[in-house]
Order: sequence, then structure tokens, then C-alpha cells
Amino acid sequence: MGKAPGLPLAEAIQFGWRTVRDQPVFLVGTCIVSIGVPSLIEWGGDVALKDGAPQFAIEVISWAASATLTLGLAKIYLRFRDGERPIFENLFDGIALFPKYLAANIISCVAIMMGLLLLVVPGIIFLIRLWFLGFVVVDGRHGPLDAIQQSWDISRGHTFDLFLLFLLLCGLNLLGLICLGVGLFVTVPISGLALAHTYRTLKPRPSMVAVDAA
Repeated sequence: MGKAPGLPLAEAIQFGWRTVRDQPVFLVGTCIVSIGVPSLIEWGGDVALKDGAPQFAIEVISWAASATLTLGLAKIYLRFRDGERPIFENLFDGIALFPKYLAANIISCVAIMMGLLLLVVPGIIFLIRLWFLGFVVVDGRHGPLDAIQQSWDISRGHTFDLFLLFLLLCGLNLLGLICLGVGLFVTVPISGLALAHTYRTLKPRPSMVAVDAA
């Protein structure tokens, strides 16, 4: 087998930038909601509750809300990549998929932590190869183990390119953070769209003809 062709990293980031430039209100707005809602939940818990089990429950709820909205963003970014026009309600499409995503995340986090504890490098490889979990879940509604396998399979042969993309997006979001944090509302959507572009490059959307034939 020949070496897998390199991924179009610059094209992915350019796609993210163009889409945010063309749809700034929608994309920045959904990003604000996805970051703001979990923060408000946690802030409300800090104000209303003292330390202890109730506050821990609020933090769990905040994390669950964040994960669910992350799935919604993945759905929105994929729809843009597929040439569709997403709607704000897509931000909440992850609610039904949260249990699968939670189970897949727990398994992947255990694998990543074990890899980091052992030799560091395996943990980084696991992190990169399982980077597409959210997209796999919203794209094909796979179960936890199948989603992990799908992310692992589509990233095979592209670990180095994906690591470079990871570094590029980390640097981009660091710039957003330096801009008083406000820049994150622009760099986070760019990053998500770039990742959606890369995911769809690795896993093209089935054509309607192929679906009908099946």
C-alpha cells in the first residue's frame, strides 16, 4: 500500500475563516451560547450553593450541557461543510445523542490517560486518532464502540498531519485567548469548521444515489 496523501490543512483553515466571515452572526452566536450556557449553570451553582455534593452535581450538569452543545456545534459545522444551511435549533440536536457520546468519551479518555501515563506519545496518538468522535456520532449516529472504531479507522495514516492541524488550531485559539478572550468566539468556530472540513475529507458524505441503491 502506498502512503496516504497529505491532508489539505491550509484549505481546512481557509474554509473555516471564509465561513465565519460569511456567517459571523450565526456562528459567533452559537459559539457564545455553547460557551455561555454551561458557564451560567456553573456560576448559578457557585452563587446558590455551598461546597459539597450539590455543587458537584451542578458541575456535572454544566459539563453535560457543554458536551451536548459541542455535539450541536459539530452538527452545524458539518452542515456548512456539506453545503447546507444549518439552523439555530441544530445546536440542540446533540441531546438525544449525549448518552452515546458520553460512553465513547469515557472510553477514549481512559485510553488517552493510560497512554499519557505510560509513555506520553501513545496518549497523544490516541488523542489525535479519536479527535473525530463528536463528528462521527452526529454524522452516522454510531454507538460508542463503533464511533471510536470509525474515528480510529478514518484517521489511519494521517496522524502526523492531524497533529500539525492540532498545533495550528491550538495556536489560533491561543491568539483568540490573548485578544482578551473575546477572540475565542471567532477562533473556536474557525477551528470547528476546519476540523469538520478535515473530517469530511477523510469520510466523504455518501451520495444520494449510493444511499438509494442500498
